[in-house]
Amino acid sequence: MLTIVVPTYNERENLDELLSRIDSALSGVVEYEVVIVDDNSPDGTAERARELSSKYNVRVLVRLTKKGLSSAVLEGFRISEGDIVAVMDADLQHPPELLREMISKIEDGCDIVIASRYVKGGSVEGWSLLRKLISKGAILIARILLPKVRRIRDPVSGYFMLKRHVLEKAEDMNPKGFKILMEILVKGNYSRVCEIPYTFGLRRRGTSKLGTGEIFNYLIHVLNLSPSIVRFALVGAIGTIVNLGVLAVMRYGAHIAHEISSAVAIELSVISNFILNDIWTFRRSRRSGFVQSVLRYHLSNLAGILTQYGTSVALFRFLSLESIMAQFIGIIAGFFVNYFLSKSLVWR
Repeated sequence: MLTIVVPTYNERENLDELLSRIDSALSGVVEYEVVIVDDNSPDGTAERARELSSKYNVRVLVRLTKKGLSSAVLEGFRISEGDIVAVMDADLQHPPELLREMISKIEDGCDIVIASRYVKGGSVEGWSLLRKLISKGAILIARILLPKVRRIRDPVSGYFMLKRHVLEKAEDMNPKGFKILMEILVKGNYSRVCEIPYTFGLRRRGTSKLGTGEIFNYLIHVLNLSPSIVRFALVGAIGTIVNLGVLAVMRYGAHIAHEISSAVAIELSVISNFILNDIWTFRRSRRSGFVQSVLRYHLSNLAGILTQYGTSVALFRFLSLESIMAQFIGIIAGFFVNYFLSKSLVWR
């Protein structure tokens, strides 16, 4: 059985055509159900879906607040009855006729089938140059930061199908924004992904949900899904700003000796890095209480701290480098030692 999860918000005008085309595509091919997950649309989307349930195999789940597309998809998965689950939008930009070909690919052994705009034969209609750049940029960021999606041409597609077992062992699903497929590709249990081309059509009714908030959520989502070393490096970059900022104030503002300025700057950046790594990079992985973890973090980073301090002081004293440059080179020297010892001794 196939379950088609359709998250909706203000899509009443599209439901009649959507369900009619789904039924025409799948009748006689596979037993199916459509699960409409509606975020309490004020235009009566849920009411119209219930009316159409007398004609089509439709179930409706209404959420009282607008919680976002990705969480809607997961809630649809949880109440679905099919051993195969598809996800598509209600705005008719995803052609329902493609469902038949996607089913065929599943039967041929694919665990996940992605309707792709960017494989040979795929395309988009009516996009501005800015919209194309946003889409391509989003994919490039994902392919750089997420190793499991590097061979996928359209990892941010909103139209896909998968076998139920793909999500059965997926751990810690925490979707943000509207790119649930990317999280499934990173955390799911699968061996074979197939992409088939399609044309992403023009929206004929309603309005697009893409906005600056969704773009920001996407960037945060990619960072959250990225390997811990990527997040560790970003935290390290923030710590570098703290480190060099404190050094500059003490050295050039207060005219305090380099050795003292360097030591204070390193300590404040270490504390800053610990807090950010604890609440983000290795969240839920702390092995002990806060104070113990701070002490363990200092201990695990002792080699990196000494490397950083020794390099900074040596370059300043013996090679006459400027304080800022000497400190920066010391930071780089200690980074990788800090990462591997922190991951081994402080967080799981």
